[in-house]
Amino acid sequence: MLRIKDAVAAMEKFAPLRLKEEYDNCGLLYGDPEAPLKGVTVSLDLTQAAVEDAVRFGSNLIVTHHPAIFQPIFSLDTGRPELAALASAVKRDIAVYAAHTNVDKAANGLSEAVLRLLGADVPEQGESLPKYGCFEKPISLKELCSRVADTLGDRRASFVGDPDKPIRKAALITGAGGGGESLDAAIHAGADVFLSGEFKYHVIRFAKDAGYAIISFGHYESECFFRKLMASVLTESGIPCVHEAVSEENPYFTEGRV
Repeated sequence: MLRIKDAVAAMEKFAPLRLKEEYDNCGLLYGDPEAPLKGVTVSLDLTQAAVEDAVRFGSNLIVTHHPAIFQPIFSLDTGRPELAALASAVKRDIAVYAAHTNVDKAANGLSEAVLRLLGADVPEQGESLPKYGCFEKPISLKELCSRVADTLGDRRASFVGDPDKPIRKAALITGAGGGGESLDAAIHAGADVFLSGEFKYHVIRFAKDAGYAIISFGHYESECFFRKLMASVLTESGIPCVHEAVSEENPYFTEGRV
């Protein structure tokens, strides 16, 4: 009989917890690792919709990318919106696991997977961010931004820099990875463009003034492939009854936007 700890072991073999950033809170956040495993539902966030999906699928483990417990909790006031889904999972005895920055940094993890989705060849590289990929044939900055929009479903993707700049090497961090240190790392690594889900304004301003290329796209869109990636990792590890959450939505309302 498989137990929750077997699913945990499969995920941590793929993305060891030692890879997580110091500020992060990855791992089993709630549940008994010795409990029999009935099924797994993979979601980007722990939401009420994800919990209802798990109930519908018969799962007793939810795997999320964003940790349901990130900041210290000093009370268990289940009326607080940020704790409602966790309280619902606890009430239904559904274990909760977070695989966050360790999956971003892992070999064949989320950042590398998104680069491959965009058509880049991804060489073996270290367990740090950004991740790098190279295009067999150079692609213009404008064309790459359009590819990001089409491939990841974000028509609001935008870029900084010369639209006709040829892109051969790309640096990428999913989520809110667009900080100054990451930009410096991308430049020093010889990347022609840096892509991420969120950028600080001063980083965008610097890139504009320096003539460096950036592509910015949605945080949700940059990471929603996590569901398919982690479901594949678990299934290929022999874990049965793995489902992707189907009711999860982008928190931004984008209806009618182009």
